[in-house]
Amino acid sequence: MHLTDEQMQRAADFVRSYLRRTALAYSPHNAEARAKNRWQHSLNVQKNIRALADGEGIPSDARAVCDLAALFHDIDHYTVDYEYHGLRGAETTTRFLISEGYPPQFVERVAEAVRRHHNEFDDDVPLEEQMRAIVANASLEARLLMDAETLDKIGISNIVQSLLTLGRSGNFQVNTAARELVSGFPLERAHLWYQTLVTPTGRRIGAQRLAFYEQVLAQIEAEIVTEDPYPEREPQDT
Repeated sequence: MHLTDEQMQRAADFVRSYLRRTALAYSPHNAEARAKNRWQHSLNVQKNIRALADGEGIPSDARAVCDLAALFHDIDHYTVDYEYHGLRGAETTTRFLISEGYPPQFVERVAEAVRRHHNEFDDDVPLEEQMRAIVANASLEARLLMDAETLDKIGISNIVQSLLTLGRSGNFQVNTAARELVSGFPLERAHLWYQTLVTPTGRRIGAQRLAFYEQVLAQIEAEIVTEDPYPEREPQDT
């Protein structure tokens, strides 16, 4: 199935508007900014999934499914608890696509990818075992969407998002931001996300981004003094 520019635009208009409304309903605090950031994430995921589709050489009908699933995957980010947003998002996606006249089988493929893109992990079960079970039950489009979202958590996008989060929390000092980035946790988390990539192309792109991430953090550590060696003292009477 080939998607026209108008079909993609109508889908984008719906998702962007829905995110704005639901972010505001969830909490008026920074609602517009949160909705815009979530939409930006969706665009990043769409760009990633197109790169994955090219690398995996998937057919045109699957590309159309992936394109729409990427835009819709987080549509219900603000309406339910996070662990359920894929399930609710699949319902919202289905309603919209049916109302737009898409074929039922195509709609189900998009909804299935949205439904399965998010997975909760159990710390008591080996990650490899959990990933095998997830992959065994996921469609091609769902696997690509999973990787596309994960790739947005590795590399420069993750660094930019971390800086935005620090800024919103009031940590505007350069040394504070640098210290948080090189603390070890962001890189540890990126390595963990890398282990959940399931496609050959996803792992290849993920390795490139992870290497770049490590280079950026090493450069930050090399250039920025994160701890003041001269602690501020109380003024002394003269």
